[in-house]
Amino acid sequence: MKISIVIPTYNRRDNLARLLESLKKQTYKNFEVVIVDACSTDGTDMLPDEFKDSLAIKYIVQKGKGFTDAVNTGIQVSSGEIFLRADDDITVTPDWLNAVNATFESSPKIGGVTGPVITPEEYLKNRDVFIFHEKFKKGNIFWKLLGKIYFDYFLEGQAFSVCKDFRSGAFSFGANFPDALKIDKIIEVDHHESCNMAVRMDLLLKIGGFDDSYIVTSEFSDSDVAYKLRRLGFITVFNPMAIISHFPSKQGFFSKRFNSYHRIENFIRFYFRYIKPNTLDKATRFILYLGFQNCYFFYIFLTTGKIEALGSIPSTIINLFKYSLRSIFKKEE
Repeated sequence: MKISIVIPTYNRRDNLARLLESLKKQTYKNFEVVIVDACSTDGTDMLPDEFKDSLAIKYIVQKGKGFTDAVNTGIQVSSGEIFLRADDDITVTPDWLNAVNATFESSPKIGGVTGPVITPEEYLKNRDVFIFHEKFKKGNIFWKLLGKIYFDYFLEGQAFSVCKDFRSGAFSFGANFPDALKIDKIIEVDHHESCNMAVRMDLLLKIGGFDDSYIVTSEFSDSDVAYKLRRLGFITVFNPMAIISHFPSKQGFFSKRFNSYHRIENFIRFYFRYIKPNTLDKATRFILYLGFQNCYFFYIFLTTGKIEALGSIPSTIINLFKYSLRSIFKKEE
């Protein structure tokens, strides 16, 4: 099967070049690379010409806005039977595509494939979630108490499971750590790792691509795809041999991560669609986890001065009200 690798990018020329170098070494050769560039100004547009002799590249300048729009633009020009979304700040192992293709060929019921996204230890500090993991495990008694709540209640004692969603709406991070490589078989999972996400193209088109109501940084749009695949009767699986390395960058799209209004909105939308606060236990976990996230964004505001981090507060109020009403009147999006 032909694989289309769609890579949204913005001002990360060096990162993207590193990824393209690793793609040149693939043992599986039936693939194309679709670069969707959000009008970079750092020479990214020169890379397709630099790699034209070794890779089949389509280069598209993104005309819309947002991460989801970039991915959907890539889908429109792709010619593969398999869609594979990759971030520009990863590198891939030589057998990556071979593992992805073999997984799809093993069963027609597999609609989506993901794999390990190993983050080197020195890059963990580039994502707040991993910084806070360390505080929760090794900080003072206050941080350890928060960690107890986070790990044992919100993540239900399974923080390092692979691609698992919890009743609170939180999700596990096990695919980012080397222990994920010790898994010795293909397993069914709840969601894809967003930067290592393969889906049968016909199914992706059937569900309308990525839902553009997940805006700006588009968190949960990838999980939304996995849940829609299950509604069609297909499964999402984790293949421990489909390995990439992730070097989280603070360039490009990273600046949008402080826009907490839309990040909270995306979370609430996804939760009400799929997990649903339809029992006292789930509703309690969900509300407390929303409060936990608001505390995080307030902490970001206090430590960085970024006013947009306070957007989580009005977003929580407005979107809880909106989606609660939708739920009461059984209105589906």
